[in-house]
Amino acid sequence: MPLFRRPHTVLAASLAALLVACTPTPPAGEDADARLLGRLFDAEHGRVIEDGEVVIADGRVRCAGPRDGCPVGADTPVHDHGDALILPGLIDLHVHVRPQFVGAFVPAGVTTVRDANSTLAMLETLRADPQAPRMHVTGPMIDGPGSVLLDMPDATPGDDIPLPERMPLVADSPEAAAAAVQALAEAGVDWIKLYEQLPPAVFDAAVRAAQDAQLPVMADLGIALTRGLAGAEVDIVQAARAGVATNEHLSGLALAYQRRGGDVAADTLDDALLDAIVADIAATGMAVVPTAANTLQFAEPDPAAPDTVPGAAVLAPHFAGYWDHLVGMVAQVEGRTRTDRALLQATLPRLHAAGVPVGAGSDLPAGPYMLPGGALHQELVALVDIGLTPAQALQAATWQAARILRADDIGHLQPGARADLLVVDGDPLQRIEDTRQVRSVWFDGREVDLEAAWARVGEMLEAAAR
Repeated sequence: MPLFRRPHTVLAASLAALLVACTPTPPAGEDADARLLGRLFDAEHGRVIEDGEVVIADGRVRCAGPRDGCPVGADTPVHDHGDALILPGLIDLHVHVRPQFVGAFVPAGVTTVRDANSTLAMLETLRADPQAPRMHVTGPMIDGPGSVLLDMPDATPGDDIPLPERMPLVADSPEAAAAAVQALAEAGVDWIKLYEQLPPAVFDAAVRAAQDAQLPVMADLGIALTRGLAGAEVDIVQAARAGVATNEHLSGLALAYQRRGGDVAADTLDDALLDAIVADIAATGMAVVPTAANTLQFAEPDPAAPDTVPGAAVLAPHFAGYWDHLVGMVAQVEGRTRTDRALLQATLPRLHAAGVPVGAGSDLPAGPYMLPGGALHQELVALVDIGLTPAQALQAATWQAARILRADDIGHLQPGARADLLVVDGDPLQRIEDTRQVRSVWFDGREVDLEAAWARVGEMLEAAAR
């Protein structure tokens, strides 16, 4: 039996028509659990219904569209949010969740996450927490025998370690890679994550095995800051052609650029070379999760960055020492962080313009001055700073993120969607920072008590510190 059951994530061939065309089911006039009034973000099309409503029943969106277009019974509770914007719950496509802060995502409006490396046993603990967001998971990542992960304090790689406790899984041959994928598939993971030290033949075998198991693959191939130019064996184009579903951090880009004769340390990047790499990626259908805020924070740490994100007052004191450690490393790797920033700023707009799907992910807690839940709000700002419009950034954390996850019931407000909602004051389509002005969060059809949720996060962090 699987250690945990994989949720249904098969993307429907086509979703319902526009929000404006929705029809209520069950029958018109029947009482519902809640009716929310406000401006609605149509995540599929990146636009706003100015005078709208959402009706929630049994944990799902029954109807959403223009005001008074969703008949409900007179006893349905009404939540009038005036000019506030109602969005689908946000999705963070790249996090490393830990028990002490698993409760920080939902009250920040991040109702779904993709966890990118945990033991299977830890995932059981995380999912059992009543404040946990929806989780799509990889379990332990797969890497080669030279993996830097083997030197990490929490590494438990040996074959003598039970699978639920093992991290990472080490593959030194195509056969070992296929066996590792099969073991994770049988355990019920949603994704396979491949890391930077896998040789090409082993990497390709892992991707093929994942495809046979009907599991998508995410890959971190290393960036200039890490080992992307010293030890990584697969570049971003190779991974895309192998069938990887999402590339994380634009990893393997520096390696691909260098292999094609480019100088990643040059003051000016070669436009033609970047265009060629982008064209090769676009031809494969691979999506990218650039974790842009993380890259920018390493290139130029900004201690003020998390000041206004949800939960900052509760969370920041517990991360201060960790941030000091990260910032202390930055001066030693300044040249490499500049390289990663330059490649990100030059390439991400090209990828988006070429039709490569871009999803929002934070890589929390890898970067300095970034907080659980709030880091995704920082990522939205970074995406806009690099060239996406606010609407496109919001789509990267809603509609587009759900398509990347192959989940048809989140990331939008169409009938049948899970009733995960974020209500914010201000206008994020004009000022993306306004996503931080959280007024209300609904998760699985129930309104979250934000004060109580943040209080519990504080208690969990205090307990972990003790």
